[in-house]
Amino acid sequence: MSNLAPTTALPLSPADVPEVRAAPRAALRSGVGVSRFYATCLMGAGFPAVTGLLLYGWRALLVLLVMIPATFLALKVWRRVGARGRQLHPAHTLWMVVLLWLMLPAHLLSGSSGGNGHFDLWPIPIVASIFLVILMWLLGGVGSGRIHPLLVTYLLLVVAFDQMLTPVGVLQRHRGFTGDLAKAAPPSLPPHAYMKEGYLKTPHVEGADALFLEPASVRLFAYTSGQKRPGRSWASLESLLRDDMPPLEDLIIGGQPGPIGATCAVAIIIGGLFLLYRGIIDFRVPLSTFAGAFLALMTLPIPIRITDNGPDFRWFPFRSHSVLSAAGPRFEQVGWAKAITFANYEIMIGPMLLMIFFLATAPALRPMARRARILYGLLVGVLAASMQLYVSISYGPYLALLIISLVTPACDRFFKPHPLV
Repeated sequence: MSNLAPTTALPLSPADVPEVRAAPRAALRSGVGVSRFYATCLMGAGFPAVTGLLLYGWRALLVLLVMIPATFLALKVWRRVGARGRQLHPAHTLWMVVLLWLMLPAHLLSGSSGGNGHFDLWPIPIVASIFLVILMWLLGGVGSGRIHPLLVTYLLLVVAFDQMLTPVGVLQRHRGFTGDLAKAAPPSLPPHAYMKEGYLKTPHVEGADALFLEPASVRLFAYTSGQKRPGRSWASLESLLRDDMPPLEDLIIGGQPGPIGATCAVAIIIGGLFLLYRGIIDFRVPLSTFAGAFLALMTLPIPIRITDNGPDFRWFPFRSHSVLSAAGPRFEQVGWAKAITFANYEIMIGPMLLMIFFLATAPALRPMARRARILYGLLVGVLAASMQLYVSISYGPYLALLIISLVTPACDRFFKPHPLV
């Protein structure tokens, strides 16, 4: 007969039950509370957030200051609606709205925009905040939903507002944080000269706080999707990287227009490494996702050349391919160096790094078994690269993660975690 004394369960108040049931599985296993778990996540997001404020100024901060009150007002209402409302946690909601802020451009509170007319953009962050809370209520609270409400919210914004979410400028380097993004002017250099000189070497434009630029992601996607039309008889991958793309250091430090938190690659990586160091995310997910995306970008067909007859798509772009020239056909060695440079541009020019470290690693999305997380990461990376090449750089990685998250339950059934006892 066992000598162990029976244990007595501690009573829980009704207010504690939803929090315990809905807490992230990773947080419960490590003994970290929900509030502390998301507080650590916010610390990691602080790195891309600070660089976003430096690049886009006080108007980027104003977007956050508008979104947070709107989010918590909506949270106060929806927490009173049914059992689902009691699963909504303030710390989790704050983490969600900060991530959504990092995914949005900073010009939403810098005036109006429009093609044939002018439209006020300030309602967009408010509507996005309210939609986020509603979707958190519909899809489940903390750690209980397989579909990330943030992904659905952003994709709904893309459907509703489309071109209004395209970033339009970046502060000049001497006007970091204090500059006004609405006071933008074209760079003093011609477009091609600016692409060669880059952000750090661009001469100061008097009377302006920011530079009005076409995002490099727009030019890159126009080429990879085959929509670009050559200004001369033909355009090649080499001419794209040489003439139409900024220096890679612009993407590393964030010298191009982009989302608030997805522009500076080094800040995102540091924030992700911080979360790895604190044990918040599993290294298998970002590592396998990055590997899958990089291998896909080195393998999937891209236009080696674009002529008046259309694009010439080829698999394995690092191989040799024939290219037309004014003197007639010749062979151009694309080579490993250009192919790797192209892959680096694709990974750093859009929101892929932000998705890899801060969204794909969410406890509710990743599989339970460690082996399944490797497969999950590879699938996310390959599909994200495909979406970014042929669908959209701005939302392709998010759409890929949303699709693969639907496969996560199947991964859990196939790779059953081994019990400890």
